[in-house]
Amino acid sequence: MNRQAQWLHRTLLLLLCCVYVVILQMFITGSEAYSFDFFWTKEYKAKHPKPTNNMPKTMEEYYQEVNKAADKAKDIPSPKFEKDAKLVDLPDPSILVVKYNDPPGKVEINLNDLKKKRKINSIGVVSPQFDRLVYSTVYYYPSTKTAGSELYLMQLDKGKSVQNRIEDAHVNHGRKVLYRTEMDSLDLDIQKTLTVVDWSVDGKRLAFKEKISYTPDGLWKTNLFVYDFETGKVKELSEVRDAILYYWRTNYNIRFRDLRWDIYPVGWDAANPDRIIVFAYAATGENPKFLGAWSVDYKGNRAMLLSPVSTQFDVTQNGSCLKSNYNN
Repeated sequence: MNRQAQWLHRTLLLLLCCVYVVILQMFITGSEAYSFDFFWTKEYKAKHPKPTNNMPKTMEEYYQEVNKAADKAKDIPSPKFEKDAKLVDLPDPSILVVKYNDPPGKVEINLNDLKKKRKINSIGVVSPQFDRLVYSTVYYYPSTKTAGSELYLMQLDKGKSVQNRIEDAHVNHGRKVLYRTEMDSLDLDIQKTLTVVDWSVDGKRLAFKEKISYTPDGLWKTNLFVYDFETGKVKELSEVRDAILYYWRTNYNIRFRDLRWDIYPVGWDAANPDRIIVFAYAATGENPKFLGAWSVDYKGNRAMLLSPVSTQFDVTQNGSCLKSNYNN
């Protein structure tokens, strides 16, 4: 190869190296100095303009942009809607106000999730005058496998519709403790729950029951109580249990103190609104023995046997509660 050919070969090699360096620097630095504008036509540039970078370059610029956006948002007026005079507000058809103690004596607290949630609230029961609501809360203590309960009272806003005043009542707002179960720290595996039986027809008294159970043996005992709103006191109606024991011991020489038996409060007597009707049963295997229908007044006086065989007695449904229409 002659000298002229060698010079041409070196020149071309140097030119290729320069082009390679320029392209490599363009991809590394992203510099706008090295672009492919010479490949674009005017028509292509008009249809595909270069994107602009509007992002702030410093934190100061960022906060300035945020403040500007906030100031603009303040100037945006809130929308106004004019209500059509022909429209009527209708209650939610999926929620109904129904009688609470219907069927009588069957309402119980669902405790299926008590051990998982540690706290369960009962349904709220409204007085016949729709001015007060009572509910109970059951608390579970896993360390001792025990449960305690409290009964709460809430005042309702009488300026609202019946459904709204019930729906707007908040569990943790303005509540008052009416009664709480006694819990001995030494007791293990014992659960005590409070359940509303019903309001009296005049709304002056509330019947409720305490169910005591022992984990290995199940239900143990049911106690009947009445809260008197005129005196602000709770009365345990233990007289009805004593009357049942006395009747069966005196007439049939059966001592139920040594056997498993219990009472089931049903509700307020429709024939005598000052008295509460309870049924009694003894555990005798698959078919419990009926121990009679009994009644006792709210002061615990004159507990008496209504019938040794019949359960057909009229019981009032005085309280109300909310119920989903989809459960029907």
